[in-house]
Amino acid sequence: MTQGYLFITLGKQYIDECNLLVDTIRKNNDQRPISLLIHPEDEEYAKSFKRFDQLIHFKPNDDIWQDCSTSFEKYCLYPRLKLKDYLVYDETIITDTDMICQYNADHVWTYLTNQSNPVRMLGRWNDPKWHWGSINEVIRAYGKHIPHVHGGFFYLRKHDFLELFFEQCEKIFYKYDEYKCKRAFRGGRVDEIIFAIAHSHFGMLPMPFDDYPIMSFNYSPNISVPSKLQTEGSQNFVMRNYIPFIHMFDKMGGPNFSVLYNKVMNGV
Repeated sequence: MTQGYLFITLGKQYIDECNLLVDTIRKNNDQRPISLLIHPEDEEYAKSFKRFDQLIHFKPNDDIWQDCSTSFEKYCLYPRLKLKDYLVYDETIITDTDMICQYNADHVWTYLTNQSNPVRMLGRWNDPKWHWGSINEVIRAYGKHIPHVHGGFFYLRKHDFLELFFEQCEKIFYKYDEYKCKRAFRGGRVDEIIFAIAHSHFGMLPMPFDDYPIMSFNYSPNISVPSKLQTEGSQNFVMRNYIPFIHMFDKMGGPNFSVLYNKVMNGV
């Protein structure tokens, strides 16, 4: 079974951001191959880093693409709905690029490999404040409970179920307004609620953020890395093992990101 990472880098700034993430992955002795989804015109730029193993051209041309109207829908939501088409490895982890890897992820790979479901995402079973406080409205329209699902992390294992799962996501895309989902982010549809409804359809549960150490959020500069601190949802919970991926919303230009990146890279 081959294992590797896939990152959506549709634009040079995301390739730059991914390069810093890969710095931290490699610093933690993870040599799994890295594939990027890129605009064809960015191929030479991506090649110039001499570290990405496979470059996949983004060439959308279908009805869903034509129905996308905002930049976020076209370049974030759409490629996530099509993730199964970009898989190079038997097992793939996809994260957002505004991440820092603070610890070797081998234990995460082992944990996910042993999960029976070939689609795993993070989230919460119940979060009434989610989806801009409107999740209960969506639940009433859909008719079943819908969990909170975070779109910054995917584990996908090649399996026939992937076809069923992503086909269902596309159906939900077209019923977005019927299910009372909100267009509260830059005026368009968002991917997380689509994946959440798909989880509900198949009776799936996301992995709780504080159940297994995979991802934490927005570490402050004073935190010593690696850390076991789970900060999601304003928690201050110490997990049983180090958490590999830290989602840094201030991104590569932010002061917190810069401090944490340097701590990982310089071992301080």
